[in-house]
Amino acid sequence: MKTFNSKLMILLAGISLMAVGCGKSNQSTVDSSVVDSGGDTTTPTSPTSPGTGTGTQTGTNTVTFVPVSMAEMNTYVGTHPLNNPTNIQITVATTNQGDARYGGYVKISYTDNGIRYNGTFESGTGKNPNYSSLKDNSKYQAHYNYWFMLNGQKVFTGMFQDKYGAIVLTIDSVVNSGDGQGGSFVTGSVYYRNFAYSYATQSPYRKCWFIYDGPYDCRSSNVINKNSIVPDGYTKLGTFSGLNVAQAFK
Repeated sequence: MKTFNSKLMILLAGISLMAVGCGKSNQSTVDSSVVDSGGDTTTPTSPTSPGTGTGTQTGTNTVTFVPVSMAEMNTYVGTHPLNNPTNIQITVATTNQGDARYGGYVKISYTDNGIRYNGTFESGTGKNPNYSSLKDNSKYQAHYNYWFMLNGQKVFTGMFQDKYGAIVLTIDSVVNSGDGQGGSFVTGSVYYRNFAYSYATQSPYRKCWFIYDGPYDCRSSNVINKNSIVPDGYTKLGTFSGLNVAQAFK
């Protein structure tokens, strides 16, 4: 009888675990992104001066995002295989934290198998706390996120992260709307870099671009030194156009 009761308890425990797993799969919204997938001297500039280029004008800070391939999108997502993702969008919401450094978040969203997934990457706001044992004390958390001139073109590069990895947002052109209202729209790309799998704890005091070694180091010399809009150490995820600069960079 004791053996029978033990087997019954094991069976009931197994059924309970199955129920928990099934319940979790019924979520309608899932936060998902990537999981296992400085000495700059450039002068920041205003984002509103027009440049050249083309793009669909939306008037908002959310536009269609076009992945370079579904294979790359799968690698970026990492937590689950993609079936047929649709309505893939990017949202950029940043504000001037001071000294023309733009902090906030970038969100990449898509729908797959009836579920809406949102990967939100943040730059942090405010400044780094001061600790004698750490570098980059009192720097803006968004220190490397600013507009600058490159080869006569106004561009932007900035780093954002979540707990799984980091992305670099790049703006390669600013287009004046020509409506006499001073509105401008931008085109750009997103590059990603997954953190390596590690049991190490991420620092609560520094974003990954202020970490100089280890699994959570996401630094890019091209972004830090502003000598290219293609970040070294990152992989291109996709492109977008028609983002309203006044809504995305406030």
